[in-house]
Amino acid sequence: MLAYRTPGVYFEWLDQRGPAMAPLRTDIAGFVGIAMAGPLHIPVKIESFTQFVSIFGGHTPQGFLAYAVEGFFANGGQTCWIVRVADPDPKSTRAASVVVEDVNEKPALRLSAISRFSRSDGTADKKPNRGRRGEDITFRLTTTAPDRFTLIVTLDNTREIWRDLNLSSGDPRNAKELINDPSSGSRLVEIEILSSTPTFPLDVVGRLKDGSDGLRTLKIDHFTGTSMPGPEAGGLAALELIDEISIVAIPDIMRKPPVTPHETKPRPPDCNFLNRDEFKKLSEKPLQWQTRDCCRPEIEAAALPAEERQQEMPRAFSREEVQELQRALIAHCERLKDRVAVLDTPLVDPATGEEMTPDLAKSWRQGLDTKYGALYFPWLRVPDPLQLEGQLRSIPPSGHVAGIYAKGDRLIGVHKPPANEELESVKDVQVVLDDIAHGALNDAGINVIRDYRGRGVRVAGARTLSSDTEWRYVNVRRLLIMIEEAIDEQTQWTVFEPNNPDVWRSIDRVVRAFLDRLWRRGMLDGATPDAAYSVRCDETTNPPEETARGRVICEVGVLPPWPAEFVVVRIGRTEGATEILERET
Repeated sequence: MLAYRTPGVYFEWLDQRGPAMAPLRTDIAGFVGIAMAGPLHIPVKIESFTQFVSIFGGHTPQGFLAYAVEGFFANGGQTCWIVRVADPDPKSTRAASVVVEDVNEKPALRLSAISRFSRSDGTADKKPNRGRRGEDITFRLTTTAPDRFTLIVTLDNTREIWRDLNLSSGDPRNAKELINDPSSGSRLVEIEILSSTPTFPLDVVGRLKDGSDGLRTLKIDHFTGTSMPGPEAGGLAALELIDEISIVAIPDIMRKPPVTPHETKPRPPDCNFLNRDEFKKLSEKPLQWQTRDCCRPEIEAAALPAEERQQEMPRAFSREEVQELQRALIAHCERLKDRVAVLDTPLVDPATGEEMTPDLAKSWRQGLDTKYGALYFPWLRVPDPLQLEGQLRSIPPSGHVAGIYAKGDRLIGVHKPPANEELESVKDVQVVLDDIAHGALNDAGINVIRDYRGRGVRVAGARTLSSDTEWRYVNVRRLLIMIEEAIDEQTQWTVFEPNNPDVWRSIDRVVRAFLDRLWRRGMLDGATPDAAYSVRCDETTNPPEETARGRVICEVGVLPPWPAEFVVVRIGRTEGATEILERET
């Protein structure tokens, strides 16, 4: 309190109950799919494609996850959560490892591939890096003294050097304690000591082996997480624990077209053509040569190592399985009510193998009815790093579209329809559509992606899969989700407060101020605040029978941007939870 020492009038600003509310972040996506490395069935937060590659590996012919995540970041996304799926049965998936023998050819230690990552609570963790990606890890063990050695572990451009190691327990340079340390240990391998007093050869060089991806026995239950043993949920269920996710997609439920690089034809004995490494090294210099049909430069440069062409491919899901998994994704969003699903049409009909056409796309859309999801057609054609430079691969559009969602949310706001935006890193579309086919698909609630001359490949639709015209547009659904979530999370202070008019007025004030800021930012329609929103939290919404039950009811009405209708959200607060009832008027 101020010390009033002279007569006069004094003003004091008193803290009012209830902090100011702010819009929540809505640009965070969640992806479930197939990757070549990384922890299985555990959500990992990713903030760049480089970070994704460091944990989950790069592009693989086995799945579309890497392409989707790359498209997400290329189109404006900044944060996403990744859940890698595979059959967790140890008989199906295992980490690559190798046993190092001593001079007597007896097992001395085992090196196994691991993956380090950050959990949702921010703590560091490590898990076995199951899959064949671990087979790319090489090591070199060099003896420096009778009981000392140096270990060098390499994966691509990452190299770890561990000097002056010892296998004796209690030694400050004990290999197991240093390499397996949770915070400062190796990011590539963990070590298991099999003999405490071995004598190693002077120099041992090797590679980890016997990894398995666990994809041949992959089932839709592994994507949903319903069959995961133990207390930790996997697959899609793992994303339920991440409250900040607003967009979800599963690009890898679709059939994987085989990646078939060009084969190199045998050269004639008199061919002076450069080999692949020489071609890469000198291709930027002005060279003069005579090429032959048997060994054109582009064919030679396209050749891939044999091990890259012999991947463990997942089986193709049937039409019923794909539709079941898409319905599970929709149910996931409808149950949580804080996210929307970005769905893909197939590349080909899973039942007949026929390439997807507008009529088949409309047939696929039948049976899908939800205001928490949107369907996109056709597939995208993107540059494929696994093949010849300039060669394209067809991929589902969900990752790139999720990036468009995120970019619009960050730059303008969640109220902006995620449409009429050019897709980055996309060269073409799988199916070229005219205006007639576009109109038919739009009427069916399918969002079309088209290549417009001079304007690039763009998303040309922003409709949900709902048959209810009040929830026809994606931006309306997502705007209401953001408002509901913000009010829910930022009125938690009201729990266990005295249920009286003082609390009602406090709720009315903070909610009204929040909606007024949204209106001034252009996120609500209406020429005046009264036309844009309404808030009522008084004795009319809180009669004695409601207060006796410990409930506080606040009715909020908002006018989303045209062409949506006026939507009313009824929010009820109790001691244990929040109840939200949406009503259209």
